[in-house]
Amino acid sequence: MALRIEDLLEDIRKVRNDLVAQANPHFQSLTNIIYKWETKLVEDTPEHKLKMFIQREQKEKETLDEVARKAIEEDEN
Repeated sequence: MALRIEDLLEDIRKVRNDLVAQANPHFQSLTNIIYKWETKLVEDTPEHKLKMFIQREQKEKETLDEVARKAIEEDEN
């Protein structure tokens, strides 16, 4: 699937580059589509998913640590 999306993006880049050469204002719309789908491809990689999981896990740990700290403080008072 990713290969087909990359092929499609390559075709869109070629059309966009022709529009840039012609000073056509629609090249920005094609650029936005390219960026959107390049981002989606990156987000689907296992490396990105692992990075996001680790960040989410760290945030949850920090939240739990804060809740535990507050509970200890309340018990001490």
